[in-house]
Amino acid sequence: MAVGGAIAACGTVRDLRRAHPDLPERDLGEAILLPGLVDAHCHLEWSLMEGLVRPGPFSRWLAAFLPLRARMRPADHDVAAHCGVLRALRSGTTTLADSGPAGAGVAALSTLGLRGVVHLEAFGRQTGPAAAREARRTAERVLEAEEDAGPLVRVGVSPHAPYTVGPGLWRALAEEAGLAARPWATHLAESEEETRLIDEGDGPLADLFRANGWEPARWPGPGSGSVARLAAAGALRRGMVAAHCVQLGRADVSRLAAAGVAVAHCPESNARLRCGRSPVEALRGAGVAVGLGSDSPASAGCYDVRAEARSCAREATAAGVPPPAPAELVRLATLGGAEALGLDGLVGSLEPGKRCDLVAVLPADGAGGSGESAADPCAAALDPASRVVTVVVDGRELLRDGEPVDADAREIEAAGAAARARLANLPR
Repeated sequence: MAVGGAIAACGTVRDLRRAHPDLPERDLGEAILLPGLVDAHCHLEWSLMEGLVRPGPFSRWLAAFLPLRARMRPADHDVAAHCGVLRALRSGTTTLADSGPAGAGVAALSTLGLRGVVHLEAFGRQTGPAAAREARRTAERVLEAEEDAGPLVRVGVSPHAPYTVGPGLWRALAEEAGLAARPWATHLAESEEETRLIDEGDGPLADLFRANGWEPARWPGPGSGSVARLAAAGALRRGMVAAHCVQLGRADVSRLAAAGVAVAHCPESNARLRCGRSPVEALRGAGVAVGLGSDSPASAGCYDVRAEARSCAREATAAGVPPPAPAELVRLATLGGAEALGLDGLVGSLEPGKRCDLVAVLPADGAGGSGESAADPCAAALDPASRVVTVVVDGRELLRDGEPVDADAREIEAAGAAARARLANLPR
């Protein structure tokens, strides 16, 4: 039961009917009710690139991705973000964290009614006064993006990665008054190529940057790898969401935990770009907040957090690690993501006082699934044959019978198809 967008009561049908006999009811049949899914890291602006860039290794994938990104027109970013949000909605996502250079996710999330955090990406190796000026420009861009934000959307900042943002600019962003208290995100310890660049200054990723006329950022200091170097520079910060975190040593896990950094685990992207597997068990055991991220169709998934949960289990099994039980996978896909984003006081679980963000999933056979799914509603909810039928955000129904209630899906998809066709047909 929801009142004013918040959950007022939870319980059995019998108990709720007895306590609130005058409330209207909605019969969803055999559907399983879950908290709304939370995508802790994605890129809405790359939704049009599905199938246009072959899977990694990371530097080879990036070499193919960068020219496509450069060909996108400003309007393409807006079209792509709307297409991405629509796909996320249909997959049962109610909250997502987007990172993008244009901040197009702000208007897309606000228009379609989802909850989210949009991290505006920053790039650069500036130092001193030049870094301070760039930080101010970034803060101004954040304020401009915020003008399009609805009440459920926050705008933050993302120093893109340690190899694209140097310590001087990173420090200036942290010291900029307009950015310091906002949500932060970054890409961290994603690939072996990143580690080699940070440690040695060479390798395939460094070669790619220099071939394009860019000098990659460096982080001098003790230790090996991105986490150690950023920790030594004081660049890790409480509440920051670090995406990927694959190339971690035991000490790195402790560094992230001590700094209060959260992790967005992106198993599909990590696998397809041959980056390896994030040590999820060690991170969670150390007290690091871990959620699931879908990254983007440019590298991996399709904004489907349930698919990421299944991939998380498959990768654990392949690594010889006991996979999380279905209930734990559901937690990673809901409350885990909310904890990573610092939103667990609002969403991530169905309990009185939290906002009414929920999803209804109809099992594959419409009546509880089969095999493991029949005995376990969490397994049934994650079953790829099960179908998302209803999505509610802040008490407002956004998806009914699998289709958007208010959004013009045909118009959004048509604009996306046209933009994608142009990108796909451009000479490469």
